[in-house]
Amino acid sequence: MNITRRAAFAVPLIALATGAHAQSEWPKGQPLRVLIPFAPGGVPDIISRIVTPRMGETLGQSFIIDNKPGAGGGLAGQLLSQATPDGYTLLMGTVSTMSIVPAVNPSLKYDPTSFAAIGLAAVVPIVVVVRAESPAQDMAGLVELIKSKPNFNYGSSGNGSILHLAAELFTLRTGLKMQHIPYRGSAPALQALLSGEIDVVFDALPPTMGQIKAGKLRALGLAMTKRSPALPDLKTLGEQGIAGVEAYTWAGLYAPAGTAPAIVNRLNTELLKSLKDPENARKISELGYELAPSTPAELAAHTAAELKKWTEVAKAADVKPD
Repeated sequence: MNITRRAAFAVPLIALATGAHAQSEWPKGQPLRVLIPFAPGGVPDIISRIVTPRMGETLGQSFIIDNKPGAGGGLAGQLLSQATPDGYTLLMGTVSTMSIVPAVNPSLKYDPTSFAAIGLAAVVPIVVVVRAESPAQDMAGLVELIKSKPNFNYGSSGNGSILHLAAELFTLRTGLKMQHIPYRGSAPALQALLSGEIDVVFDALPPTMGQIKAGKLRALGLAMTKRSPALPDLKTLGEQGIAGVEAYTWAGLYAPAGTAPAIVNRLNTELLKSLKDPENARKISELGYELAPSTPAELAAHTAAELKKWTEVAKAADVKPD
């Protein structure tokens, strides 16, 4: 082998060795930043604050929770797409950031399927709720009420939100018509429901639990394939004869495209350890969230499937960004 050929052969070996050395040094010398698509108090924020302390202990580095609300959760996705793939900037993505925003707002230039999926953490069921005074006792009763009442309306946490699209998925599957009234968040929509301004809300289970248990709201059905341990007697929509309406929010950890597989796998390992921690598992379950640990490949497949599904719903319902 002549000198030129030996030099050419050595270049990729040097690059490989350098990359391996960089990975063996990770994480070292700086904290890991987790971008959160919404303000403090939401699902990705709460999940991140539960799981990252334990991850930090085993990795030997602290985590910084960096709330970046904006564009319906899309700002954080865009920031991740621009981040250096060195394992120090992560995103706790949600159905909004990874599926709905790219579906309804093409001006945000990022492809969620290009991100390095690390692992799913938890899912949050969506429940159909009405006022306690509503004549609807179950989903069959709600269907009849929608048919009988002109201008039957529903509220959501905003145009293009998962709660909006969950209701639109319901109307697409049933052929029913409801008028959409968007609010600036889930709490105002629930307040409007309680005051009688609107007739029904498709909402995440945790924010509604207190009012359901207090008897102020009636839960009619769960938009999941299986029942929730938090309300084991509540039937799913499928059990009540309404097929194809599965909607939930979720939280999963991502890194920028091009992040080394060794780093992704290490982060997945530490995430799974943190989710299996009995105290962390207890905290997550008590909030009404359901643990959903996964491999990187499983989260990647889930991301692609959710993006396809909600893109189709947004197109069929002609959902446009505000």
